[in-house]
Amino acid sequence: MRTVRLIAALLLTSLAYGQQPTNPKIGRVNTPRPQLPVVDDYACPGKGNTVTDVKIDRDDRIYASWQRSGKSVGTLKAGDKVTVLGGANIIHEPDNAVIKYVGPDDSTSLKIGDTALGYGLDANGNVVLWSGGSWFGMWIEAVAQKGQCGFTSGFGPGGCEIDIVNEGVGEWWVKVNTKSDVTGWVLAHKWSKGTHWWGNFSDLCHYGED
Repeated sequence: MRTVRLIAALLLTSLAYGQQPTNPKIGRVNTPRPQLPVVDDYACPGKGNTVTDVKIDRDDRIYASWQRSGKSVGTLKAGDKVTVLGGANIIHEPDNAVIKYVGPDDSTSLKIGDTALGYGLDANGNVVLWSGGSWFGMWIEAVAQKGQCGFTSGFGPGGCEIDIVNEGVGEWWVKVNTKSDVTGWVLAHKWSKGTHWWGNFSDLCHYGED
């Protein structure tokens, strides 16, 4: 009985703390629909990239992992500066999107009217999408939200190639190191069905800048 309880405890611990990154890879084909949650630790600022002296706008909490389990391991105060070590998107439910335009040079098998699932932004400002077994990326400015497109360079009707018709549920976490050498994760953004909350780091990624 003790052995059974030990195995059960280890399994629960693994489920709570051992979620491994899915890391969607743009260009990968013949993949099954990803199981949830989808964890992408190549999110802004990009795996292996560090950003120093990022100023904190308001008080915040640091957690040992993005699961936010247990007590926080540290705090941030408005005015503090931290080094950002990485980021992760945790997608609990993907966006639902519709393909609106396929260019003549498009190498994918996508067709107008196909549906796609969206899994957040990568570090380069691409919306990461999956459709029919293939992962692909679409520049954020070419993605409409419920028909509202802010891009008018001529990509398809109205400017956008993809239309997100229903937003999903997810979180963006940022890994930081403080001046007092505390390392952990801070929730930077969360969204649910079109409702968004932004914490610190909302200006960390300026897509479109050289």
